[in-house]
Amino acid sequence: MTSKAVMAELGWKGARQTRLEKAVTSSLGDDEFLRMTEVLRFPPQFFTTAPGSRVDAADLLFRAPRSTTSTEKEYLAQFAAALGDFLDSLDSRWPLPPVKLPIFDNGTPVTYAAGTVRERMGISPDAPISYLTYETERCGVPVITRLRRSRSTGALSWDPVDDDTGLSEKHLGYSTRVGEYGDRPLVVVRASGSWERTRWTVAHEIGHLVLHAGGGEVTEDQELEASRFASELLAPAACIAGEVPKVPSLMNLVPLKLKWGISIGALIRHLSASELIDVQRYEMLRRQLYTRVNPDTGHTWGKTEPGWDAREAERPRLLARWVERCYGANSAAMLASHQLIWPQDVLEDFLAGQRAAPVRSASPSMATSEGSKGGTVIAFEQFRQRRRA
Repeated sequence: MTSKAVMAELGWKGARQTRLEKAVTSSLGDDEFLRMTEVLRFPPQFFTTAPGSRVDAADLLFRAPRSTTSTEKEYLAQFAAALGDFLDSLDSRWPLPPVKLPIFDNGTPVTYAAGTVRERMGISPDAPISYLTYETERCGVPVITRLRRSRSTGALSWDPVDDDTGLSEKHLGYSTRVGEYGDRPLVVVRASGSWERTRWTVAHEIGHLVLHAGGGEVTEDQELEASRFASELLAPAACIAGEVPKVPSLMNLVPLKLKWGISIGALIRHLSASELIDVQRYEMLRRQLYTRVNPDTGHTWGKTEPGWDAREAERPRLLARWVERCYGANSAAMLASHQLIWPQDVLEDFLAGQRAAPVRSASPSMATSEGSKGGTVIAFEQFRQRRRA
């Protein structure tokens, strides 16, 4: 709600509302207090509970597009702060996984940083990361997926600007640190049907968390550094060097993409930055990426590359799992009886992108796409057949 809307509903003057917003504590009469809780739709205990996480817009680690408004940044910051308090409440009941991600000094080489993160994840330097979101959460970094339609605002938050909400999000995700001492990394991504984009966004935000922990507005150089980190984390240059064809084309890079779980667009930038291909080859591949049409979709490869449907987009699990452990609930509605300080629609926003518990197969030979022991079966032959055709 806008400040004007709140003042109109509660009959406050602007000066009084400003004082209430800036004060550490305030006192209201019973009737006025209950009216405020009705208007703002938060339970009374929310306003009588001291906040733990304090996140400002300047604490968000992402390169905001120029169209991003200050209102939108503030919303993203408060969304993260509320999540931080919710995570703290879960942690007090059942300790969350310890944070294993390192924090590097400015100027740390990207290859060293990505290799160290792989080591902390327990992943071999020459092995593809099967399920990056799972490995990230095992390192104590909750991943939250924000759905396209918010339960609490009813807004299509990344469509063209809405007059009522003022939201027109164009970023793919952001990261920050939450908790009373700011010691819990958090990654928030927008829901996407693209498995390539989802993995890339998570890897990119990990880069920000380990390389740019000082906070502050992310610079263009830091954004590029996080992108280089994401590529190196997903597909270490030293490992893929022997797999890159002598004369790489878009088609013969498809098996590399599917093995390492990185889009061709990101892969060719990675090959160029790592000097595995020259500038001329990079420019040619990039030009072809945005002109060649994928016959299966009718779009250029830049929009839907071959293999766009080879996997399902990764979804997080940590938050839903801890809600089940702490409260025996698997939905926001089931949390109602516990009288938490957040309204149900906000809790639904927290949990909406979480996946359910994996179904255990009776056959041990069947592959699973979750966890470090599982994998995704990729039918490379279908792409070879298309090429021959």
